[in-house]
This record gives sequence, structure tokens and C-alpha cells, in this order.
Amino acid sequence: MGEAEDYYDVWLGMLGRVSRPRFFALILDRAGVDLDLDLVRYLVHIDLRGPIGVVELAELAEQNHPKASRSLARLERRGLIRRDEAPHDRRIKTATVTPEGHRVVEAINQGRRRVLDEVFVGWSERDRTELARLTRRFADAMFALVDAQDDT
Repeated sequence: MGEAEDYYDVWLGMLGRVSRPRFFALILDRAGVDLDLDLVRYLVHIDLRGPIGVVELAELAEQNHPKASRSLARLERRGLIRRDEAPHDRRIKTATVTPEGHRVVEAINQGRRRVLDEVFVGWSERDRTELARLTRRFADAMFALVDAQDDT
């Protein structure tokens, strides 16, 4: 098995593990955040793309409209988002994170950094820099491939 095939196995293994609920639970633990994993996904999407309507949010989260709507209601009850009328259409409500919601997202981001800090214990600065460079190169090529597919 060549190096490219070795990387293929490593990449698939990594994707499989980091998409599991246990990995997200580790991040939330390091973040000190007590929030349902589904709600975390919605909150992060809203923080990145808000204000956002429920239909677009459901699409991003790959969930159906009713589930997305229930999740938004739960986030709103916790004071992590607010819902307002869309300026272009008063029939549509959009979701935006509140300052408290943004604080939770920032804590989650810090939790991700803490996990990486734990992973990189014992790694040299040179190794970390090289991994970042190669991972960026890999990601750029992957995104270019996906973007080219979208254009067809």
C-alpha cells in the first residue's frame, strides 16, 4: 500500500470519528457548554450565517423544516437566539444569535482549540506548521474540486 492509500485510510478514519457525537461531546466538555448536539449545530450555523430563515437553516443542517423550527424554538427559549421579521418579507422570521448565544459559540470555538492543544502535546512547532501547510493545501484542492463540480 502506497502513501496515498495510507492517507486515504487515515482521512476516512478521521472523517468518520470527528463526525461522531462522542467527538462533539468532547469539544463541548472542553468548552464547558451544556447544550444538546443538534442545538449546537443550529446555533453555530446561525452565528455564521444569521440572520437566517428556518428553510435555509434546515437545508444547511440537513434536517426537515419542522425539526429546524422546533430547534429554533428551543434556542429562543434558552435566550441564545432571537427571531425577527425579515425586512424583505414580514411573513418570514429570521434567526439571529443573541450576545449570550455568541458567547456560547465562542466557548465552543475555545473548546475546539483546547482539544487541538491536547492533541498536539509533544509535537514540535515545525511539525505543527508543516501539518497546517499540508492540510491547507489538501483542503484547497478538495474545495476546488467540489466547486468545479458545482459549476457543471
